[in-house]
Amino acid sequence: MQLKVRRLPDSVELLIEGTGISPQLQQSSDGAGWQGQLSTAAPSALKLGPQRLSLPEVGLQSISFDGGGNSFSIGVTPMPGVTLSRPVVSADGQNLIIAFPSPVPQASLQVNRVNLARPGAVPLPSYAPPLQPRAVAPPLGDMAVGTMTLRNPGYVNVSGPSVTMTLKNAPARDALMALAQLGGYGFAYVDEPLAAAGQNPAGVNPGARPLSISFRGESYARALNTTLLAAGLQGKLEGNMIFAGPNALSKSFGAQVSKVYRLNQVGPNAAADYLANLGASVTKTNTITTSVTQGVSQGEAIASAPNSQTTQASSVTTVEAYGASTGPLIGLRATTDTRLGTITMVGDPAIVGIAEQYLRQLDLRQRQVALNVKLLDVSLENDAAIDNSFAFRFGNNFIVNNSGQLLGAFGNRLPPDETSFRRDIPEDLELTIEDGRVTVTNLPPGVDISGDRSLVSFGRNTNLSRNQIRRIERQTGSTIQEVTDPVTGQSSFVAIPNGSNSDAIERTITRILGRNAGVARVTATGINRATRGNPGSGYDDNTFFDFVRAQITSGSTKLLASPTLILQENAAELRGSGVTLGGTDRPGGLDEYSPDSPIGRRRANEGVVRVGTNVVTNYQVTTPEGGGNIVCDPEVSTAGLVLGARVEKIDDNGFVTFSLSPSVSAITGQEQAPEGCGSNLNILSVRRLDTGAVRVRDGQTLILTGVISDFDRSVVSKWPILGDIPLIGQFFRNTSNQKEKRELVIMVTPRIINDEQGGAYGYGYQPGTRQVRDFLGTSSF
Repeated sequence: MQLKVRRLPDSVELLIEGTGISPQLQQSSDGAGWQGQLSTAAPSALKLGPQRLSLPEVGLQSISFDGGGNSFSIGVTPMPGVTLSRPVVSADGQNLIIAFPSPVPQASLQVNRVNLARPGAVPLPSYAPPLQPRAVAPPLGDMAVGTMTLRNPGYVNVSGPSVTMTLKNAPARDALMALAQLGGYGFAYVDEPLAAAGQNPAGVNPGARPLSISFRGESYARALNTTLLAAGLQGKLEGNMIFAGPNALSKSFGAQVSKVYRLNQVGPNAAADYLANLGASVTKTNTITTSVTQGVSQGEAIASAPNSQTTQASSVTTVEAYGASTGPLIGLRATTDTRLGTITMVGDPAIVGIAEQYLRQLDLRQRQVALNVKLLDVSLENDAAIDNSFAFRFGNNFIVNNSGQLLGAFGNRLPPDETSFRRDIPEDLELTIEDGRVTVTNLPPGVDISGDRSLVSFGRNTNLSRNQIRRIERQTGSTIQEVTDPVTGQSSFVAIPNGSNSDAIERTITRILGRNAGVARVTATGINRATRGNPGSGYDDNTFFDFVRAQITSGSTKLLASPTLILQENAAELRGSGVTLGGTDRPGGLDEYSPDSPIGRRRANEGVVRVGTNVVTNYQVTTPEGGGNIVCDPEVSTAGLVLGARVEKIDDNGFVTFSLSPSVSAITGQEQAPEGCGSNLNILSVRRLDTGAVRVRDGQTLILTGVISDFDRSVVSKWPILGDIPLIGQFFRNTSNQKEKRELVIMVTPRIINDEQGGAYGYGYQPGTRQVRDFLGTSSF
């Protein structure tokens, strides 16, 4: 059976699944809560073990369910100060339902005005997760096991008569000699110099150690090996001769074998250390170099003071042997050659054979994995713009709505603007006043203007053909001259009246060109600026014009890159942590990189993909103590895509453990560089994700999301008052909404490379173009 809880708007139901037909419930209530005793017709067990739940948000402190067989107990404890009502019990033939009225009423949804200036606390529900019925270990996959049966090298395989012997405080050497004579074997005790061994500082000879033993009908082999064990000595059988001593296994005058193994995958030093831990004696050559410097360096010397510095270097070369004192390879000697990647072993043929089996299990190829990484820059852009512009004219009044901006002109002319007070002449002409005469520059010879006559200027930034100029001169009786403003460099046309009325000339030019002409009037006191006409005079009276523009723009998804990195689980260091050619120490992270690095990665199980432009983001400024020019050392970063990956483990069950560090950056601005350091510094906008160790099965795809950049902008331009009216107000305002949400999605699919299929990779390439086939078919390939 199993307990489940269902929360309803007005009650809390306890559902006991699997009670069967006709369950009986005896219930009781007291000050501590409600208790129930459940009896079932058929014996049953708890599916998940004893259960205990807590729902403080509805007023229930604990709900418990326990028992077994035909009897089960149910307990409900309310929160302090909460009254628990009597439940309603029902059954459906398979389950028992116990419904309690909700002790605490559920919160109803309310419409409230949020005050952003006064933050409030958000209640967090406290939930006690159900207890596990028992401790569950993580899953365990299959494990590759290499088995090898070894004989005990310290066991002396001899045969002889049964032994009945009692010795008390007898020297070990004499006891072993007596046993050897009893079995018909020769005996030799191989002693070890105490000064060379260094294992017995008390100066006691192991062969003279007192020994007390007693055998009754014991087999000869067990008696001899027991005596060796009690004496702490090693024994060895050579022909019919028994050798005994503190280090007898390493002594031999029989045939030995020497083999040189060239290793394929494992390094020679790592293989030698492995064999040394199993008891082999590994010999290596070590060179220790010592440098001693005396004096004061030039950088620390006092100015104008003599300084001297002397450095003496000495080196000592020693040959050292190391290895464990116990193990199956006692008596084996080994040395390495790092140039050829070989290890040489010398010893008894049986021990060399055992070491060879260890090397075969050790020299395995490390697996490789192809990490296929896809970087998706999901850009969710939604731009919406609604623009309404209209204009209407009534009489000499002209009202315009220009994209939510109110423009109005009343009367035949526009009021003067700021430029009217900066100059006393029209923009299109350069006039001079001298002795009451008004002279226009660049007019034909003999033509001048004085008195109260007027000039009509028109055609600014308008190209007139020769036919248009002749038509205007013919109908107005004036002379048309093109002039250029020396300040702005813009050209205009000037109509010089020949006795005609300036107003009639202006109306005629307006009718021919379809646009207003400015008038520069000359008076006795000076020249005023050309007046500006009402722009609505070009539209018909009592007319309305409207222009509506609406636009919605949506974005799309962009694939940044889809690289594939081939890595193996080899964590050997390729170079020191962050050491570059310039001698600068840099951190050795997944994305660590510098342009002068000999290799971009620090370890062999790491890879990097870098696409972009190196830009200067900082300067390290150094000021000499004695003066002089400052030294600026630029620090560069990549504006673009950087992807670092590291493979931690590829196990035998097809799981790949790796870590990623993708980063996408772009230049968003610049700031001024330190004085004397040249170009400005670039400001980068970076979106980056650093993962920990992630385990994924071969062929599965891991999707990483959450690197989000959100931008929301709304611009409203509207008329005062009218733009705030509902519905109608949209005709008097311009609304532009720009929403941009960018998310970086990383998809990683590891695939373990099977390199036991004959190495078909790269041999089936077929060029797709004729140019590539011609290039690969040249004699140089």
